[in-house]
Amino acid sequence: MIEEFDEDYDCWEWFQAGKENILRSFDRKKVANGQQQQQLTRKYNNNKNNRVKTAAPSKIPNEALEEILNLQPLGMFLYLTTTSEPDFFVDQIGPNDDMERVIIYTRILITLCDLELPGFHHDLLKKVASCTPLLKHYEEIVRKLCTKSYRTMWTDLERVDKIIWYMQTLLLQAQRADVMDATAMQILFNIWMHLKSNFNPLIAERPVCKQFLYGLNFVFSVDPEILNIPRPVAELYPSLEELRQWISRKANSNPEAPKPETSYKNTTQYINNQLLLLRHQFLMPLRELVCKLHLERNLGDFKTLHFAFENVQIKLNQNFNDVLYSKLLYIDILAGKRKAAAAGEEETLAKADEHALSKLKNGTLLCLSTSYDFDNLILATVSAIDISAQSRGYIAITILRQYNIGNIYKKMLIVFETPVYFEPFQKAYRYLLNSNVLNFPMADFIVHGVNRTHPPLYLNHTQPPNVYESQKFKNKLAKMPLNISQREAFEHVLTTNFNLIQGPPGTGKTHVSLQLVKTILENAKHCAPIVVITYTNDSLDKFLLKLSAHTSSIVRFGCQLRIPEIVKFNARSDRNMHMINPKLKRLYWMVNMELKEHFQRLQSLYAAFNESKNEGYAEILATQRLIWNTQEKLNCIRIIFQHYLIAKKNVLAMTTTCAARMNFVFRFLKTRIVIFEESAEILEAHLLPCLTPFTEQIIMIGDHMQLKPYCSYIKGIRNSEYSQSLFERLIRANFHVNVLNIQYRMRNDFVDLICPLIYKKLLSHQSVTKFPPIRKMTKNLYFLDHRQFETMQNNTLPTNAWEKHNVYLISRHLIEVGGYNSDEIVVLTPYSSQVASIKSEFSKHASLKAIGVSTVDSFQGLEANIVILSLVRSNAHRKIGFLVEPTRICVALSRARYGLYVIGNMESLAHNSLTWCEIRKRLRLQNAIGCEFPYITDI
Repeated sequence: MIEEFDEDYDCWEWFQAGKENILRSFDRKKVANGQQQQQLTRKYNNNKNNRVKTAAPSKIPNEALEEILNLQPLGMFLYLTTTSEPDFFVDQIGPNDDMERVIIYTRILITLCDLELPGFHHDLLKKVASCTPLLKHYEEIVRKLCTKSYRTMWTDLERVDKIIWYMQTLLLQAQRADVMDATAMQILFNIWMHLKSNFNPLIAERPVCKQFLYGLNFVFSVDPEILNIPRPVAELYPSLEELRQWISRKANSNPEAPKPETSYKNTTQYINNQLLLLRHQFLMPLRELVCKLHLERNLGDFKTLHFAFENVQIKLNQNFNDVLYSKLLYIDILAGKRKAAAAGEEETLAKADEHALSKLKNGTLLCLSTSYDFDNLILATVSAIDISAQSRGYIAITILRQYNIGNIYKKMLIVFETPVYFEPFQKAYRYLLNSNVLNFPMADFIVHGVNRTHPPLYLNHTQPPNVYESQKFKNKLAKMPLNISQREAFEHVLTTNFNLIQGPPGTGKTHVSLQLVKTILENAKHCAPIVVITYTNDSLDKFLLKLSAHTSSIVRFGCQLRIPEIVKFNARSDRNMHMINPKLKRLYWMVNMELKEHFQRLQSLYAAFNESKNEGYAEILATQRLIWNTQEKLNCIRIIFQHYLIAKKNVLAMTTTCAARMNFVFRFLKTRIVIFEESAEILEAHLLPCLTPFTEQIIMIGDHMQLKPYCSYIKGIRNSEYSQSLFERLIRANFHVNVLNIQYRMRNDFVDLICPLIYKKLLSHQSVTKFPPIRKMTKNLYFLDHRQFETMQNNTLPTNAWEKHNVYLISRHLIEVGGYNSDEIVVLTPYSSQVASIKSEFSKHASLKAIGVSTVDSFQGLEANIVILSLVRSNAHRKIGFLVEPTRICVALSRARYGLYVIGNMESLAHNSLTWCEIRKRLRLQNAIGCEFPYITDI
């Protein structure tokens, strides 16, 4: 067998090393490890000689190709990428090779292509596109298939379908990746012509052949109906030309995004729709910002809330030979001050600057230019959070693209982050761009709008088969701690492959999720690992804390763990895996060397660049793209390593942002079950990378009547169909949804505010009638109505001092007179500026310091015994901002268990919103609105 693992070689220590130490340790130990490396080489050579006997020095025989084909996909990838002689990707297919060899070689390529490994995938497609003999074989296959009289080899139509599918997958993905030269495009055109004039009806009517022709029509057709279909571009980020069009306000510089549909004609249309929508969601806030900066000629208010600086420079790490890729380049945000400072004087960061840097995330997209005219543009991402460097004003970056600028050093620049966080959008965009339209996961439901579900395939392999239909399980189900609506949802989910569960506030969504995971692990453990995905880190951690009572076989990805009890589940803390494929270490080193070569070449090009003649500019851009692609490879390899840690775990847990990076690991593991918590808050395109062709069951749990996916348009589109989740789209398309309708959280008084106004039917469990009344208050629910105006910070951030003072008064009363503990009270407000203002006030009073203060959005999914809600908005124009949104109103009014006290200008609220108008009526019926809180002050 071709060797996949070397059990004598322990790579754990090497991979656990920090990024900075990996390459340095390799160099330091190169001599000491010489004998070990020689031993590995001897093993590799012996293996090659024994198992891959070549007839000629550069050609792999068919028997060896068959053996490679039998490897597991990951083992195949590592074997082929670390084996240099013979090179699988060079001269393995010639014009005289027989059809059998071509098909075997193609199947190997398809296996690698299906992995969709970032960085490597692009290289693979490039190698396919540059192999002219292989492409000509494909052309000949299609020509023969389309010939009516040709019969040889094509009697097995299932095999024909597979061959067409292989060719379509490789060729259309290569074309979409823009790696085909003129020769490859000519061959692709010839294939299109053969398919168009297909004289073999037996082949022409095959669905896979029709799909191939449809895909090629998109590439070559001059039919106006096809030409008018919007096409996605290769990159999510903007080009300089687009920025210039935005500034000049040219027509069509802001095309309207396609609206989500109930169903789509085909997968190609669906993917294009999602790509265009993603780009629209990402670019529109940036468009507004760029136009504003150009008009005002300064960073203005944006700098207060975001990372934005003038007079910065890009600096090369002088020790770039000794550091890893993430710290090769830096932005010096103090460059202007350093230049003006006296000799020997050390510049330090202002407090506001420290705050801006502390909020930066890995993967944030930064835009740099020499002026607000945007005659040039550099796009870079934050590549590492280097606390030491940041304290001195340096931000580690990776250049994505540069436009109309040669040498990037020694130029004073402006820099600002994009309003929308780049990384999750970029990962989703790349996933969709590379998606295989023929093997798109759950396409029946997601693309075609099919409503009819069926049992997940894995139930055929449970013991006994279809275990959930057995009497033994039904008896057990009857004893589970579930109410009627929860049990109905539970039974339906276990036996269907695509599920929606809507849970209004307090109805036990998380409880149902936990019972589902526990039950699946008990009855269908062969389907592990189960993938659990949430929108926020807080919700994920709280879910895992409860799940840990049922299983400890959990891996939690991502580093933002806030609960100490689950730190042991962090992927970085797992030390149980001691043996990994040693070829992974070799590959990491090879790619690191490749990156260093590209980077050194780029520095030489910068040094030799003649700005007046623009000589060498094209080569600078090409090398920059090579560097970016190589960095993608390194990130990919580090994630591949985690595959070895999680292969035998029961539960993999992460946020959607993390899941977008992990798609190919899901493919390695062939994960079958994916559970989405908070699914109504996840943009549809961000959910898709969590799925693979191996996904057999999807369970989406959420509530589209609460918070929806966030799209940070400057003008706001929160309620727009452009920010719709897949969860909501399917419900609106009348897909079956199980609704949990018994709530355990709130007093009936609070329920009356949102039902039937927002929810048609929401019952209360009898336990809520036993809630104790709030001490030292005559009312458990009260709205303090006022007309005191807000003030604006930086023209964008509203605060209300009068409300802040009354929040302080009622908080002090509840603690000092009512005798409540600070952990029983939470203060909520829609605006982060009011959060900061109230926190500042509480910090002055020892008894109030520990009271939680949060935005409404960040408290979604949580609850508190007593909630004090400051609505802030009160002004002469009666504007109420996003308080007009029923979803926000719903979340704000449904967090409290025992006591809810609201402060706001009801006149303005009711003037702008029918929802608030109805709420005012209900408050008046309960005598729960007035100009003073109903304190009880006597003993």
